[in-house]
Amino acid sequence: MDPVKTKELYTKYGFLIYGRCLRILGCKEMAQDAMHEVFYKLVDKYSSFNNNEHIVPWIYVTSKNHCLNILRKEKKMVSFPEEIIKSNEQSQENQVSNREIVDFIMKCHNKKIQDAVYYTYVEGLEQKEIQKVCGQSPATIRRNLKRFKESIPHIKKRLGIS
Repeated sequence: MDPVKTKELYTKYGFLIYGRCLRILGCKEMAQDAMHEVFYKLVDKYSSFNNNEHIVPWIYVTSKNHCLNILRKEKKMVSFPEEIIKSNEQSQENQVSNREIVDFIMKCHNKKIQDAVYYTYVEGLEQKEIQKVCGQSPATIRRNLKRFKESIPHIKKRLGIS
């Protein structure tokens, strides 16, 4: 790829890759290194994209996977359920139970609701950003978040949690 196109891609997507890596890794230096690795993957893959709408979702998935691999290698894996569990300071048995509950709650919903919840509450994205990533309109995202919230009492009842 020519240097001008590479610079254009970096200007257009570099901040997005870096922000995603920083959110996951929590360290500026590690995020910078990860951003460069993911950007090189983007440059290599760019010519195979038929539709530019697929670039942002690809960036999100590739950045996430790359950063999680880094954390796994360093044995510092922190995920959404773990943060909740650690804050409760419960026994190891209860931690496994809470992790399973969070997994179960998410699996009770379809992919669109899972995406709306994940990108809203875990990634902290705005609805317009979520629209670019998964194609849901802001109205659909709001509706899916509402469905998720409304389902929690029913799921808690099924699990015997008050």
